[in-house]
Amino acid sequence: MKFKIVFYLFLFVCIILFFQLINTNKILNHQDNLIQSQKSLQLSLKDSLSNLKKKLSVNKYFTLDQDNQTSEAIKKELLSYNIDGNLKELIQILPEGERFLIDNIQMVNTDWILIGFRSVNIEGQAFLTCQKTARGFEFKALKSIINSF
Repeated sequence: MKFKIVFYLFLFVCIILFFQLINTNKILNHQDNLIQSQKSLQLSLKDSLSNLKKKLSVNKYFTLDQDNQTSEAIKKELLSYNIDGNLKELIQILPEGERFLIDNIQMVNTDWILIGFRSVNIEGQAFLTCQKTARGFEFKALKSIINSF
């Protein structure tokens, strides 16, 4: 009788240990999969970050940073085209009957400027040259692109 009790206890302990071994293996495999997915996500995020840093360095290279007063004066004069509504005089390909407003200005240097403009139905971009004159700045559109919504 004593032998049967010890044998059944031993058998019960063996079954419990067997199930625990299988369960532990499943848990470890699951944790390993989670770690691998986190590592691949981390690598893709590092790659995205390096791509964004490259784009930022290119954007910084083609942006006027050193002369803040000049760039602010140029932006202020360009935004005066919004108040006066004279953007059609600067960009001749704009259709009549719509009011266009400058909504984005990118200073490349003191001579070149990129602007974005839009109306209710149309948006566009223009590449401008800028020259300083006695009464302010003179702008000339070199190339313009218009896109309909």
